[in-house]
Parts: sequence; C-alpha cells; structure tokens
Amino acid sequence: MAKKSALAALKSTSLEWTAVFNGYFLDYFGTPKVKSYMDDVSFFVDVANNVAAIPGSGEVPVVFTHSFDVARLVAALLEKDKWPEETYIIGDKVTFHEMVRLAEKVKGTKFTVAHDSVEDLRACKLTELPSHRQFYQIYPKEMLHSFLAPFGLNCERGQADLRPSRTLNDEFPEIKVLKATDVLEQGWGTA
Repeated sequence: MAKKSALAALKSTSLEWTAVFNGYFLDYFGTPKVKSYMDDVSFFVDVANNVAAIPGSGEVPVVFTHSFDVARLVAALLEKDKWPEETYIIGDKVTFHEMVRLAEKVKGTKFTVAHDSVEDLRACKLTELPSHRQFYQIYPKEMLHSFLAPFGLNCERGQADLRPSRTLNDEFPEIKVLKATDVLEQGWGTA
C-alpha cells in the first residue's frame, strides 16, 4: 500500500521520476563471498546451510537481480533526459525449485527442502531456516515471518514473475548482469 500511495503522490507532481522493479535480490544467494551490502539472510533458500523452505508450489518463475547490477543500470538511466513511469531490470528468472537445483549442483550436495503451503503462508506460518535465527534480536520471529509470508504468497501468485515489454537490460545491452548460476558459483563454487 505504501508503494501505491507513493506512486500516486509522485504522479501529482512535476518531478521526473521512475519506479524501479527488479524482483528479488540475487545477493542473498552468494553472501558472504559475493560482495553485497545486503544483510546476510536467506529468505527461502538457505544456501549456506543446504536447506530450503519453498513458498507454495515452488514452480512459479521469480525475477532475481543482483543489487550492483540494479545500481549500474539505474546509473545509466539517470543519464537519459526522460524516464518511463515504470522501469524494469531482470537479472535472471528461475523458480525456487530451480534455484535449489542450481545450488545443489554448485555445492555438490542435496538440500533438505520443506514446502510452506499457501494456507500456512496466509497464516504467517513458515518453516524456520537456520539463517533466520540471527535476526530474531532485531526482528522477532513473528515480525520476520509476518514480512516473509506475504512475500512468499506474492511469489506464488506470480507477482515476482515480471513480464515487461521492455527492460533496462534491453536499453543498455553493454551492461552485463549476473545470473543465478554466476552468483552461486562465485559464492559457493569450488573451482
């Protein structure tokens, strides 16, 4: 709701603005080895601990983009005279099941995988991942789950399966973005 209110307020001004949509940050799948300024928390796939708690079916595509790629593409956009109201950046698009399979392949180990049903997500019930515990002093468990559950529902509903007609990737093809396999290899690969 806050995003919709902010966009409505922006539309009533004469400011040049754009809303950037980039999906889920890939950073979470490579930290701490892949440079990032994001907190080291795993929402649904805990690569460090070889475990996942998949929201819903796990078969709905989700857009993933590394924060540094978002920064580079937005910096390029700032050089333009005019911006569209909506700007899209797509680093990669995979399902949560595919992300688990990619991580298993890179790490050479099988993950323990749980599935949180849509009903459980609606009730803010989530399978706890080991990486969640470190945040409970800052975000009590109930608070963290009340944030993650709706996010998982949105992913299952396809709201993170961005399908724009044009992206900043198209506009700036010289800016190469990381794919899920790149981040997993950099963060967890043995080569």
